[in-house]
Amino acid sequence: MAVWDLLLAALSLLIALGWVAVLVVSRRNVSLVPSLGRSEGNEDLLTVSVIVPARNEAKVLPATLESLLAQRVLRKEVILVDDHSTDGTELTASLYLDRGVVYVRPPRTPEGWMGKSWACHFGYLNSRGEWLVFVDADSRMMDERLLGDAIGTAVAKGIDAFSLIPRLSTDRIASRVMLPTLLMLMYFLAPPSKSNDPSERLAFFFGAFIAVRRSAYEAVGGHASVRSELLDDKALGELLKASGKRTALIDASERFEAEFAGTFGDHLGGLMRLFTQYALDEAKRRGNPFRRLSRYLVGGLLFFGGPIALPLLAISTAQHPLVVGVSLTPLLASLASQALYLRWMGERMRYAPLAPLAHLVILLALIRVSASTLKGKAEVRWHGRTYVADLRSGTLKLV
Repeated sequence: MAVWDLLLAALSLLIALGWVAVLVVSRRNVSLVPSLGRSEGNEDLLTVSVIVPARNEAKVLPATLESLLAQRVLRKEVILVDDHSTDGTELTASLYLDRGVVYVRPPRTPEGWMGKSWACHFGYLNSRGEWLVFVDADSRMMDERLLGDAIGTAVAKGIDAFSLIPRLSTDRIASRVMLPTLLMLMYFLAPPSKSNDPSERLAFFFGAFIAVRRSAYEAVGGHASVRSELLDDKALGELLKASGKRTALIDASERFEAEFAGTFGDHLGGLMRLFTQYALDEAKRRGNPFRRLSRYLVGGLLFFGGPIALPLLAISTAQHPLVVGVSLTPLLASLASQALYLRWMGERMRYAPLAPLAHLVILLALIRVSASTLKGKAEVRWHGRTYVADLRSGTLKLV
């Protein structure tokens, strides 16, 4: 067998094994996160402020507000922060005012603040609870005891801040295509169980549900301390943990649902937001953002591009027919991984053949942000806003 054939076969098997490893390790990492159980504590004596920042979420707000108002046990207040919406959010909110929902609309976002951080901060300024719970406007609690159980568990265990892992909605085709691959990678590269390890720096927080003791939130400066961060949830979690606060991540995927993104364009924007934050972090450390992103890009091209490119390359150049068969193993492994993850998510496996589309979206985001690092500036559009990152100085601006 020719040297070229051996290289093709070896690379194909390596990438196929990579897909198997990502699937197995990611599932193992998730299994190590404790699930939310029932609480027998005195959480009914606590006052909890549920803060819901909403920007153009009028269509999904009713389901979210209904699920929050249905929560039992706790003495709670629900504060809806209208983040300068233009879609009738105020009208939707007016239907819930007589049921106790507090509606506030902050003034214009100040210089140096990012949109969601400012909305969360303004909600805090209008709150009075001993616990602050920040919930995304497209999140739904699927049973009426979830909030009480979550806060009660935290109080019983002496936790200062925690986040819940939700079940991510797969109502749209884009989510059925994108989420299996994204979740596999996320749980492989950033093991969520590390959030519960005090010796680890990582604080894995989902922005869909973050709960913080008021005293702990104020001690670290709250969202004001992370006002210039693109990923405010990640930054707040890491700040709390670095300050010595006890943080935790709890699996509530059987009882709590949220949406990551709707369309393929939304997923692309979310990924560009993530990769741009990586570049910003490198710039703040006075490192080379392009060097860091280029490593991700090379890995992405092999991992995501290999399953399609290698069979085509083998068909056109391989001298031994066995090599063509071996070159198909990365594609088969990636599709099988997608199918299994869809099944674990409770979705039909028939969407697995669309996995290469998810790989293409991820690669496109990597390519675009990597190219931006060469120019020294990256532009991210997210939830109707535009953010410009200066990748030389490590600063971010909302425009």
